[in-house]
Amino acid sequence: MSVSQQISEFIRERFEIGDDPDFNDECHLFNEGFVDSFGAVEIVQFVEQTFNISITQKDIMLYPMNTVNEIAAVVESKL
Repeated sequence: MSVSQQISEFIRERFEIGDDPDFNDECHLFNEGFVDSFGAVEIVQFVEQTFNISITQKDIMLYPMNTVNEIAAVVESKL
């Protein structure tokens, strides 16, 4: 399973998105209302634990992480 698939699956399950047709790997998770700021913290914790990486405050400031694909790109750059 790819990095983006694992992240997408986690978000779908954790935030009870299910089969919402508006949810995809390119949608803005926050603007579309799928995830709030507390959810962002959960996503960071998930990727840190799952992929054994560290997402720093600098990463959060430097790289957009608003879509599944953007989050996956940051994760892949750290692997």
